[in-house]
Amino acid sequence: MVVDLHYSTRPFRGRDESRVFEALCRAVEAEKPDLVLSAGDFGEEATEEMFRPISKQSYFITIYGNHDNVDLIKSLRNEDGSSCWLSGNIREWQGLRIAAVNGNIATRKRKAHHHTMQEVERLVEGYARSGRIDIVVTHEAPQHPLLKSLGHDVLNRVLEILRPRLYLCGHIHIPSQTIEVGGTVLVNLDSSIKNSNYATVEFDKEIFHDVQIKKLFQPSYDFT
Repeated sequence: MVVDLHYSTRPFRGRDESRVFEALCRAVEAEKPDLVLSAGDFGEEATEEMFRPISKQSYFITIYGNHDNVDLIKSLRNEDGSSCWLSGNIREWQGLRIAAVNGNIATRKRKAHHHTMQEVERLVEGYARSGRIDIVVTHEAPQHPLLKSLGHDVLNRVLEILRPRLYLCGHIHIPSQTIEVGGTVLVNLDSSIKNSNYATVEFDKEIFHDVQIKKLFQPSYDFT
């Protein structure tokens, strides 16, 4: 799992963000996951070619955040031709049912990645009518004291109504962590050079276990 990679050719606070995709591809090659799941924000400068090594090695599913080329994310394809983009429809993968809320929540739509609270509420109601949801992916996080109340309260409704077993989010750029919320394992990640994490999780017989947060950029791979 990865969120907020934030690729850019321009240095950020003196740090080089231009090689973050290299680090991600190395992690995918080392872990050999069946699925790479992302909550977006790869960076507006990311190109289709940067995603190809990921989708060639693993099945890849992502949403877009507020720092993405939305049209690019929607156009990405896996090796089998399926869309990498997790839209407003349930995605079924190896028996898992995955739902998503793309982009940012806003009072009104000013940009392509904006979605109003009313839109999110209608989307969640539709998901709830469709049956069991195993995984939810949102770019923004729900509100929680351990997340310094930086999340959005409408996403707490996602937790309450859908009750997924796994919830992946990012956006707030605080140290990555896992939180147990009423039977849901909430994983808030920051894969940017600020905290440089990705996460792995094992899935066996309808149970998620052994969630681990790991370093994406090793000390030998200096981004300072």
